[in-house]
Parts: sequence; structure tokens; C-alpha cells
Amino acid sequence: MDNEQIKKKLIIREISFWKKNHLLPEHYCDFLMQLYTEGEALLEEQEEELSKQAVLKKDSAPIIKVVQMLMLALTTLAMIVLMFLFAQKYAIILIALSCIIFIALVYYLLKTANNRTLTNTLVYATAALLLFAISIKVSTLLAPGHSLITLGVLLINCILWIIVGVQKKLIYFMISGILGIVLMLGYYFIFL
Repeated sequence: MDNEQIKKKLIIREISFWKKNHLLPEHYCDFLMQLYTEGEALLEEQEEELSKQAVLKKDSAPIIKVVQMLMLALTTLAMIVLMFLFAQKYAIILIALSCIIFIALVYYLLKTANNRTLTNTLVYATAALLLFAISIKVSTLLAPGHSLITLGVLLINCILWIIVGVQKKLIYFMISGILGIVLMLGYYFIFL
């Protein structure tokens, strides 16, 4: 079956589902059905079967996507933990490996994603977490014992989160950035 026939079949299933569940007036559904079947009338049993297929397609959420999202999150978390556990000589290798794995997983998820909103949320959050961990690790490697440099790197991360939050209209990034800045200022004035 070519792509056009697959699309047409999907649309016909959806129209049957709408008609059965009264999501559109029946005469609209009949008109659309006639339009997409090119005048060939469907029997009521066929419409019922198409309606059931549409429901089954919607209900069968692919477990593979959930596993892929969890794999992305767990891989990122594992790389961050490994980055802080190993000595300095292995940190650069782990940073490079984390970035390569993250980019590969993000590319794969974006190419195969059905739910763009959930995928984008996970990708943004994971990227922010990975950038945060890498920047902190690099700042502690390059300037050990200099807490002001680490605070500066944290401030840059929080500002980036706010910018991305405003630009992409992601409220959780704006809140994270603002809370991060407030916590840093509190830490600076209380402990330093």
C-alpha cells in the first residue's frame, strides 16, 4: 500500500470513530466519509470495525517510546554520577562520552517521536541537566577550591535556563532559573 492509501485509511477510521462517539454531527461524518471513500458507501459493520481499529490505535501507546525516554534519562544520570565519581584524569573522557551518547539519543528520539511535547520536554530538561553537570565539573577541574568561579558558572546556567524558558515559553525552565539564582544569592550572602 502506498502512503496516500494509508493516510486515507487512517482518515476513514477516524471519521468512523467520530461518528460512533458523536464527536461530529452524523451528517458531517457521512459527508466526509463519502468524500474520502470516493462515493463508495461503507456497510455499518465496516464502519463499526473501522471505529474499533481507531480506538485500538489510540489506546496502544508504544512502550518502546517510554523505554527510550527512560534510557535517555538514565544514561544522562549515569554519566553525571560517573563524572563526579572518577578522578580528574577520566573526567574529560566521560564528558565527551556523555555528550556523544546524549546527542545520539536525542537525534534518535526526535526522528522517531510521536509525542513531540513530551519528547521536547525531556530533551530540554536532560540537556539542561547535562550542561549543568558538565559546566560544574569543568569549573571544579579548572579552578579547584574557587567557589566564586563555581557560583559564576551556576549563575550562567541559571541565566541560560531563564533565557531558554522565555524564548521557548517553558515555565519550568524559568522557575528553575529564578530559584537557582535565589538559592545562589542566599548561599553567597549566608556562607561567603
